[in-house]
Amino acid sequence: METASSFCSGLELKSLEAIGDMCINRPEVMHSDEELVERFVGGETDSFPMLVERYEGRVYSIVYGIMGSRDEAEDLSQEVFIKVYENLGHFKGKSKFYTWIYRITVNVCLSAQRKKSQSNRIISMSRLSGVSANPGEVELADETFSPQKVFKDRELASKIQLAINSLPGILRITFILREFEDLSYRELARIFRCSMGTVKSRLSRARESLRQTLTPYLK
Repeated sequence: METASSFCSGLELKSLEAIGDMCINRPEVMHSDEELVERFVGGETDSFPMLVERYEGRVYSIVYGIMGSRDEAEDLSQEVFIKVYENLGHFKGKSKFYTWIYRITVNVCLSAQRKKSQSNRIISMSRLSGVSANPGEVELADETFSPQKVFKDRELASKIQLAINSLPGILRITFILREFEDLSYRELARIFRCSMGTVKSRLSRARESLRQTLTPYLK
């Protein structure tokens, strides 16, 4: 089996055109994640580009939302898929594949953040609105808070972005995965390897922080 570095060295995760070219002549058959993993483990490494193509957009959007840099998003997204390639043989199927790849994505971002010397860097969320089908529907503490209306006002939208950016790392990541990737409490608990109670507590703290920060602008 070829190494991850040799396989991934030519990937540009912004579009992964090379991966697309590899798949052009394949018949359009939809395989489940589990089937593609099983084929890869069985030696069919050409199944890996299909997994990359399936998840590249989500991984890139999450990394960009957390790190706030296109260059970092591309580099770390590639790092995520290198780690996926190197560890795919260890995937046991005890959780969904996307839960597993999201966990790797979160760990790569947390590791990158730990290496940063600038701890108070404000993260741009300008591309985060492209992550979900309903980017304006951010669930906060209750229904009286309506981000969908707020996002119509550019100034308030900017303040919401800055407020999300100012959340502590683990709260921000949990909030992004819940509100923009629409992951369930159970899925988040599996990703962070914690209890659902811990997930709910983090989300509650994130929402309360956002409420306190943004309430003055919503009157």
